[in-house]
Amino acid sequence: MSILVAVSDDDDFKTVLTVALRLAAGLDQDLQVTHVTGEKSASQRERAFRDDVRAFLSEADMSVEINLEHLDRGGLRSGTAIGKQLLELAEDVDIDHIVIGHHSKNRLRTASQGHTDFIVAEAAAVPVTIVPESVEL
Repeated sequence: MSILVAVSDDDDFKTVLTVALRLAAGLDQDLQVTHVTGEKSASQRERAFRDDVRAFLSEADMSVEINLEHLDRGGLRSGTAIGKQLLELAEDVDIDHIVIGHHSKNRLRTASQGHTDFIVAEAAAVPVTIVPESVEL
């Protein structure tokens, strides 16, 4: 059994990973870290980010799997579509818990993109931990 951690290549990925590491240690779980990519083949930037995640987690005391996942960001409310696809991924790989970051959006961006984390929290069959962008550890 594992914890699915969804990270994005922003300044908060280390905070999300730190929360996930603490949770995994407390629950004696493995981590499956997923970075969502918009293209079917990862760009050099996305591969570099994966390497940054790998380096950050290199001393973890648990099993860690890091993946680049192609999820379709197309169309209106891309955040909603990504949230639904993350839920499908969680069901496919037998996940016990999901950790995801949250970024505040203005009303226009919320209307056009949706909130990935809210979609996941509302529909997940497992517990979800949402890490706000302003958390200091």
